[in-house]
Amino acid sequence: MPTARNTGTPAAPFLLQGKRFEDTFRQSSVDYQRRFRARLRTLPAHVPEPALVVLTSAHDAEVDRLSLELGLQGFPLYRLDADDCADRRLVLNADSGTMRIDGLLVRPALLWIRHFVPNAVVADGPPLIGRYVRDQWASVLEVVREWPTTHVNPPVSRRASRLAQLRQAATAGIPVPATVLASSAEEAADALGCPPTDLIAKVIGDHFVQPEPARVTGVFPRRVTAPGTAPEPVPLLFQRYLPHSHELRVFNVGARLFAYEIRKHDPRDVWADPEAVSVTAADVPAPLARHIETLLRRTGYAFSGFDFLITPDGTPVFLECNANGDWAWFERGASDSRVSEAALHHFTTHPALSPTAERDFRG
Repeated sequence: MPTARNTGTPAAPFLLQGKRFEDTFRQSSVDYQRRFRARLRTLPAHVPEPALVVLTSAHDAEVDRLSLELGLQGFPLYRLDADDCADRRLVLNADSGTMRIDGLLVRPALLWIRHFVPNAVVADGPPLIGRYVRDQWASVLEVVREWPTTHVNPPVSRRASRLAQLRQAATAGIPVPATVLASSAEEAADALGCPPTDLIAKVIGDHFVQPEPARVTGVFPRRVTAPGTAPEPVPLLFQRYLPHSHELRVFNVGARLFAYEIRKHDPRDVWADPEAVSVTAADVPAPLARHIETLLRRTGYAFSGFDFLITPDGTPVFLECNANGDWAWFERGASDSRVSEAALHHFTTHPALSPTAERDFRG
C-alpha cells in the first residue's frame, strides 16, 4: 500500500531559512568574439578553425575579458552560453572531431566547460517542453564532456566530490575540519562528538539554486545556532567550527599560484554582503604551495580555486577546491589583475592554440 505522506507545509531547508540571497543574471552575452566571430575568421568555410571552445553562461565575466584579450591577439575563442543555447545551431561530429557552431566550422583544440548549467537554458512553451529541452541539453553536455580533445580541466565525471577532496587533502598531510554528511545537525553532532552549535552546515553540491533561467538563490554555509533543527530533505555537509583569523583563496593557472586573503564576519558575506568583506593580494607560503602542488597532480586542473581557513597560529585548513575558480571578484576587491594576466599568458602560449584570426575586423 502507498505510504501516507505529510500534506502540511514543509519547513524550509536550513540553508534556505531566514533572509535569502537572490539575484538575477544577465542572459545576453557581451563577449567580443562571440558577437563578431564570423567577421574575425580568416580560414575558408570548409576548413575547421582550431580554437578554444568554452561552454559557460552569459554572465561569465572571466571569459568576457579573456575573449577580448585573446581576440586582440588573433586567438579564436568560440563560446556557447547555456542561457541562449536553445537558439544556437550546432553540428557535433565526434568522428571528425569538429563542431559547427552557427554555421562556422571549428576544431576544439582546447575545450573548457565552466558555468554551463542546463537549468539556465531558456525554453519557450509549457513546462513539459521546458523540461524536455533542459533534460536533453544535459545529455548534450555529457557528449561534450567526452569530446576527443584536450580539456582545460578534466570532465566532471573525473572530479572529486567535496568529501573526496577532504580525504585527498588529509592524505596529502593538509589539516581538514572534522566532517560528516547527515540529515540533521543533531545526528552530525553525535557523529562528531560535539554540540550542534559547534557546527557549520554546507551543501554537498552547488552553492546556488536556479529555480528558473536567470534567477538564482544562494545556499551558503551557515553556523548552526540552535541545538534542535528539523531533519533535512537532503543530507548536508556538517563540519566542526574552527576558530580562524581569515580565509585564503589560492588560484592556480597551470603551475602558477596566486593567493587572496579574505576577512569577513559571516560565512555568507562574500555573496550576501560583499561590501563587508576585505580582500587583499597575498603570497602563498612555501609549505602550502607544496601541498597544493600535490593536490594538483591528482586533479589535473589547469584552472581552479582552493579555499583554506587560517587558524590563529597560522595553520592552513583545507575546505574545498572549486574547479571553475572565478577570480574577477577577488581581483576587483584587491585592485589586482594577476590571475587575468596569467590566464591570458596560459592560452597565448599553449601549444594547442595559434593566432589564426583577425585581430581587429575593423581594419
